[in-house]
Amino acid sequence: MTDNDPSLLDRIADESRRSFLKKSAVATAGVGAAATGTASAQDGDDGDYFGQEWKGLIFPQSFYPEARFTFVSGVVEWTPNYGDVQDSWFTDYNTRMIRWLNTGEQDQLFVAEDANIGEFDEDLGFVPDQGEGDENQPQVFEIRPEWAPFGDNQDLITVNFSPADQETSDQILDADDWWQDQQDAFETNGNGGGNGSGGNNATGDNTTGN
Repeated sequence: MTDNDPSLLDRIADESRRSFLKKSAVATAGVGAAATGTASAQDGDDGDYFGQEWKGLIFPQSFYPEARFTFVSGVVEWTPNYGDVQDSWFTDYNTRMIRWLNTGEQDQLFVAEDANIGEFDEDLGFVPDQGEGDENQPQVFEIRPEWAPFGDNQDLITVNFSPADQETSDQILDADDWWQDQQDAFETNGNGGGNGSGGNNATGDNTTGN
């Protein structure tokens, strides 16, 4: 990105801009929670996995509050490098690909390095369920509605995410076409269908996972 590139709000369509600004106003009261709440949650990494909450960075146009997703890659050796976003800013974050459930859209989520989300399984193509459910199904995560600016940068925001409970995970996956296709591949080939880390950035309608 150069100094002549339009700002983020100039790049977002009018409707999306209004939605983003409205979301910004509503979330202002939760900005403190996005910073302090995460710190206390991450300090408790030895506690119950499903009681954890972790910090990440995401592009604002890819921020879908309360949307559900799963990780479909391990750590990717890539960081944005434009404007005032530099590699040095990302020493505490790892780039991973996520898939928004029920839409199939994929995006980058820059995950705090100390977030213990679980190990990515290359054979299955996702981070497996960390609970007492089916270890051959993906662990479902949920983005919290609160967000905070990433310093002075307009192209990234700080968000919190956490594992969805088992009942919610099962309901979401049962209605998800991608997961149904993965199950069919598993039954046919004896694996989860391979790594699903490719795909396009999410720029479409709001993803709720419902």
